[in-house]
Amino acid sequence: MSGGGRHGFDAPFYPAGCHYRWYSTAEICMILDRFDAVVFIGDSMLQNIYAAFNMLLRENIAIGGLKQWGMAEPDRINCRCDHQIIRRGCTQFTVQNSEELRGNDGGSGNRSPYYCDRTLHIYLPISGSPAPDELHNTFNTILGKNPESYKPIPVIHSLSLASSLSWPAATSSMDEWVTLADASLRNVPILWVGPNAAGHLKPPGQILSQGNNALWHYTAGMAKEAGSRGLDSLGMYNLTLQATSWDGSGYGQKVALVQAMMVGNHQLAFEGRIHVSRDGKKGGLAYVLEMGHRFLQTPVASSSG
Repeated sequence: MSGGGRHGFDAPFYPAGCHYRWYSTAEICMILDRFDAVVFIGDSMLQNIYAAFNMLLRENIAIGGLKQWGMAEPDRINCRCDHQIIRRGCTQFTVQNSEELRGNDGGSGNRSPYYCDRTLHIYLPISGSPAPDELHNTFNTILGKNPESYKPIPVIHSLSLASSLSWPAATSSMDEWVTLADASLRNVPILWVGPNAAGHLKPPGQILSQGNNALWHYTAGMAKEAGSRGLDSLGMYNLTLQATSWDGSGYGQKVALVQAMMVGNHQLAFEGRIHVSRDGKKGGLAYVLEMGHRFLQTPVASSSG
């Protein structure tokens, strides 16, 4: 899905060598049911993808990425549709986790019906590495909730413009979260998501450091770094290269919805994926299967009557 492109500015995006499905809400729920949790860890680009993920789950494109139950009426009017993502005054209302929706989204008044409330999903905001201890504690709590479960806990991870495309910060962040995942002995497959391309409104002063040349090298370099750590990667460069950007860095609701659906398609590949840590130790399902195999191979001592 990382390859492909658009045949003209703002034309539909076609991936190269593969395809992705546009799942219904019910189908997204079926995908989520295969996991114990889904954790999004990243900067503002991933926050936008997570917002779009909630729009799909709530079947509310107008304001489904936001906590509208706690918003004043003028904010609910001014933060609709694209403005959920592109207006800075609206992003403060972005949904952070599924628990907020369970407690507040009852389907009446200024609320939206919420589907898929069986699987926890959460967004953990980072801008560099190491992340605050509070986020580590939250992550460890999620991984430790059901230690005997065979279900994976996928992590969607990204870090780009918040760290000024710092390669050391990105690789340090990968190592940071992989280390925590390994220590849990859970099956925690991690997907690295690359940055968006630069739009034509990118300020001239940022072209050298955050223009498309820098972004492409960062995309390719971090994909290799992810692969060397046993992580999958999903690039967003080609998807956004000929899309409309409101400020040269961020993209609107249409792009975010496509990105969320691409992540959802990739999550299907996580089912049954055996996560092997960098030191060769297996977690989650792999550990269960290995222990079961050893049990079957262990001779049973006979008892004399």
